[in-house]
Amino acid sequence: MLKNFENWLLQNNYKPTTAADYMGRIERLCRNEQFTLAHLVENISVILPEYEKNGKKHSYGKRSHYSVLNALKRFQTFLVESKLV
Repeated sequence: MLKNFENWLLQNNYKPTTAADYMGRIERLCRNEQFTLAHLVENISVILPEYEKNGKKHSYGKRSHYSVLNALKRFQTFLVESKLV
């Protein structure tokens, strides 16, 4: 699924470096939080706000100029457009 996400980003005119970075950030987030990609997919609407401003994990979400948060937002958009959520 992450490769499909990367391809979706490329199709939506993201630079190859950004697409690969966002895919990696989603992968690392799952590993760091110790949940599966399936868990993230099923719970994205609950998990994403935790990384936004005023969320309890905001400091992680704003890393690298908000790349973690932006990757999560794009992943959610990918899931919706792909009708996976």
